[in-house]
Amino acid sequence: MRRLLAIVAFLAGGIAAEMTHPVLCHLIVPARVQVKRRRQ
Repeated sequence: MRRLLAIVAFLAGGIAAEMTHPVLCHLIVPARVQVKRRRQ
């Protein structure tokens, strides 16, 4: 039973990480572009 819970927790964590990663990338990349434009 503990192995099953561990596997479910691991998969849920991986899915959550995949879902949050694209959001972070979309937020960080435009911010860097704006900083570069301001410096020029």
